Amino acid sequence: MTYYVVCPECGYKLLKVGDGSTIEIYCPKCKGKYLIAVKDGKVTVQKATVDNK
Repeated sequence: MTYYVVCPECGYKLLKVGDGSTIEIYCPKCKGKYLIAVKDGKVTVQKATVDNK
């Protein structure tokens, strides 16, 4: 099964993802960086920390 994931900040459709995936993605609309995980049909979206080295 696949799921569509939208940005929690601006609502932009980010991607289509399948079960068991873990992805780090950058939203082109609001410039946010997110970690997306799908496990057992549960989709989790977290704001990623930015590494400024």
